[in-house]
Amino acid sequence: MGSGRDKRKKSKGTTPGKGAEKTERKTEKAEAKRERRVQKAAEGDEDDIDAILAGIKLQEATKIEVTVKELSEPPSPRVNCTLTAPNLQRHNDLVLFGGEHFNGNKTYVYGDLFRFAPDSNKWTQITSPNSPPPRSAHQAFVCKGFYYIFGGEFTSPNQERFHHYRDLWRLDLSSNEWEQINLRGAPSSRSGHRMVVYQHKAILFGGFYDAGKELKYFNDCYELDLEEMKWNEIGDPSSAPSPRSACQLAVNGNTMFLYGGYFKKPTDVADVEKGQVLHDMWAMNLDTYKWEKIKKAGLAPGPRAGFTFAVHKKRAVMFGGVVDHEKDKGEVIMSEFYNEIYSFQMENKRWFPLALRPPPGSKAKPAPQPSSTGPGAPSASSAESTTSTFQLMKGPEGAAGASPALQKGAPETALDRAATRIQSRYRGYIVRKAIRLYRIGGVVSELLYSPGSGLKPPKNMPQPCGRINAAMTVRQNTLWLFGGMLELGDVEITLDDMWHLDLAKCDGWRCYKECTVLPDELRPIKESDSEEEDGEDGEAESDS
Repeated sequence: MGSGRDKRKKSKGTTPGKGAEKTERKTEKAEAKRERRVQKAAEGDEDDIDAILAGIKLQEATKIEVTVKELSEPPSPRVNCTLTAPNLQRHNDLVLFGGEHFNGNKTYVYGDLFRFAPDSNKWTQITSPNSPPPRSAHQAFVCKGFYYIFGGEFTSPNQERFHHYRDLWRLDLSSNEWEQINLRGAPSSRSGHRMVVYQHKAILFGGFYDAGKELKYFNDCYELDLEEMKWNEIGDPSSAPSPRSACQLAVNGNTMFLYGGYFKKPTDVADVEKGQVLHDMWAMNLDTYKWEKIKKAGLAPGPRAGFTFAVHKKRAVMFGGVVDHEKDKGEVIMSEFYNEIYSFQMENKRWFPLALRPPPGSKAKPAPQPSSTGPGAPSASSAESTTSTFQLMKGPEGAAGASPALQKGAPETALDRAATRIQSRYRGYIVRKAIRLYRIGGVVSELLYSPGSGLKPPKNMPQPCGRINAAMTVRQNTLWLFGGMLELGDVEITLDDMWHLDLAKCDGWRCYKECTVLPDELRPIKESDSEEEDGEDGEAESDS
């Protein structure tokens, strides 16, 4: 009987095209089943990070063409995003990608792409097929008309699960089309790493990997050749800086500088780690790939985490950061967020607080000079303090510590000599510690930061509030700052304000977009408010 069935099947033969149709039906059925399964998983538990990412991939598959949408305002609040200035003749828009936002209950990770044209004051949002999945704490850079991103992390809404990436993506700045580039020998999955461009190569250092059960920090260094599209591990890890994330890199000539960083180390308590802030400085010769530890010269910033770097000509500009102060034997931790801005001169390897002059139109007054007798000396009773730093250098080409008076050949005052002597012996953070400890303010505080500036900075000069992990870049001579995060008590606030600073004039910060998430009493003072208060001060001084 069995042979009879076989004979009937053989005699029946096959109908042309019948097998292909059957295969196609099976494929469609399997695909529909897979989509239903993924969709069901995506609607499930919010800590199922694999299901969430699968759902995002399904949504991504619905995009069929590149769209450009003009926006009326900058992007929503976010931290750990990237802001990149291509500084190319054809492509000179700022590019913002990714980031995250914690609203006090859940964390939202973004994969959106924006472009900002400062000349026309226009924001646009770009959506295109085959875009990278959402991420934060990634790195982005531009080379020859292409915008690249590598690595980063995705966090589940309840912050219980993390996924780290090791993928490389490239955006054509002309067509706004993404493509994923799969290369062998890529660095392991990580976030919090740093990357810089040197000639036709991108250099990567450090980062961390946290899968919940294991926490790793890296000190490996990789080179991505953007012409051959090939990864190579470079440098000797045994002589490299210690493993860390959140350091900053800057390149000048054939030298790459590394500053700071952060890592966690185990404590005596099980499953509890303690954060350690690093403030060492290193240099790598990009021809020999050899590391060298260098001293911090000049007025270096104090230890801090979460600061941001941007390169302007032959200097690296640093902004922000946080330091935790422990009280009651570690039972209470108070975080101090900085809005200081520093300059690292890469030619002579010296740090200085960046020169910020009073903006045009402000009623800056000559700093009072002490008389030869005691009563004319500046009083230390003034409690007027500031986290900004003022005139220390004329500009990128100016000599360190040279005041306008000295540049014109005017005689050096006693305060000039005293401040210069103090600054030559102590680092910047020791000076600031003394200012806080002895509550020195006013003229004395200003001179300790900036000897012989010859100008008294306007009271309540507009400036960004302190923050960490902001996005910052330099377009031509303008420094742009966006977003970041700060803490008010136990509450994390993700920021959405945007500022810019002319690094050629150094005439003060300008607020492009005010912060919409800070309480009114903590919002930075506007320039108009500053001018009004300066006017009131002038009247009070004239009445006296």
